[in-house]
Amino acid sequence: MANPPPLRTTGKNLRVGAALNLFLPGAGLIYLGRRRAGALLAIAFLICFVAELGLFIVSYGRYLSVAMSDDLMKNDNLERVGDVFPRAWLIAFAAGGFVVYLISMGLYSAAKRQFEPPPLL
Repeated sequence: MANPPPLRTTGKNLRVGAALNLFLPGAGLIYLGRRRAGALLAIAFLICFVAELGLFIVSYGRYLSVAMSDDLMKNDNLERVGDVFPRAWLIAFAAGGFVVYLISMGLYSAAKRQFEPPPLL
């Protein structure tokens, strides 16, 4: 019985790559050598994350100014409290980040196949 040819070793730990990809989509791809795709996905995710965080912080500041004002019950101030958060933009950036995350997971699973040993028969 002939021994199978030795597998090429790259020194890459797939668990480390998966953890990197979990915390920052695209980082696992960069780790595995797919730098361009990983960088594009990481930048797209960071743009969505920073935009979401910025919108939330600005909106929360507006919410606090309306909620802590002395004339909350006058005019239509109480009704305006619900309108300070731009829900459509917040949902759009969150959905964009989620789509980038799913794409990153798919590309990572495709990239790691070249580092896994073939199944034994």
